[in-house]
Amino acid sequence: MSDLTALVFNIQGFSIQDGPGVRTTVFLKGCPLSCQWCANPESQVFRSDIIHVPSTCVHCYRCVNFCTKGAVKLPEKMGDNPIFDHDVCVTCEDQDVCEHSCYEGALEKVGKPMTVDEVMDVILHDEPFFVNGGGITVSGGEPLMHPEFLEELFSECQDNYIHTAIETCGYVAWDKFEPVLRYTDLALYDVKHMDPVAHKELTGVSNELILDNLRKIMDETNTEVIIRIPVIPGANDTNENMDATARYAKEIGAREIHILPYHRMGMGKYTGLGREYPLGEEVESPSDERMEVIRDIFRSYGLICKIGGTEKGDS
Repeated sequence: MSDLTALVFNIQGFSIQDGPGVRTTVFLKGCPLSCQWCANPESQVFRSDIIHVPSTCVHCYRCVNFCTKGAVKLPEKMGDNPIFDHDVCVTCEDQDVCEHSCYEGALEKVGKPMTVDEVMDVILHDEPFFVNGGGITVSGGEPLMHPEFLEELFSECQDNYIHTAIETCGYVAWDKFEPVLRYTDLALYDVKHMDPVAHKELTGVSNELILDNLRKIMDETNTEVIIRIPVIPGANDTNENMDATARYAKEIGAREIHILPYHRMGMGKYTGLGREYPLGEEVESPSDERMEVIRDIFRSYGLICKIGGTEKGDS
């Protein structure tokens, strides 16, 4: 029995957007990037946190009295949401007390340490539903922030003939990445921008390591790769950037690209974490027509390109 643990913030069954077939997706906390459009901001820090759900809060302020660290304060105006100091919340060992203090369920602890065996129990319970090539996908955050955990989990999955996939930004040292890839059937690999300066402005890090690792996967492993590109209007959606991405994909021998239209579904989480949404509220989802233009750029290079997740779009 392994003692390895990772901080899990969600396990989602019956997923059809995170690889082939019906899958169970395991979400791990911690990410070296800080993408301006991140839909899972609760995944970014490497510790558990408390997220406040304003739509459920009835402003009883019971949480203020139960907080053992003084991190929850009354608002200036009664009837407004309580004020949380999340810098204190992420260091608090009493998060369970905080979460359970709210009878309305407006406080949620995000992040639970789980062992490989505990995650495998969930996966094996879901195994009968892994039809049409289904299996497990590990996402985040960045799952490769937990490389030893991931290597052991995927090894256990393959011992049970379960297909393994990882959603990754690729920003990790190769000596940590390569052992995981030995047990990885599919890498859903994010390429966010081809220009290193723009990439750093948008995500907090440059893209050299990411592109280098992508080339190494293609050259040195048997892992199948699907390149995923979030299409963010005003950030990375120019024809020039998409053409550069298509040229690089063709050069390294990639075959399939998924272009993912920007959405705002994660915006409310920033409020619950006491944070501003970095991208702003003015950015709209790209139109269907614009997505088709981008798709055609990739197809012009002989690449398979789909709009949306694995089960959507034309090939």
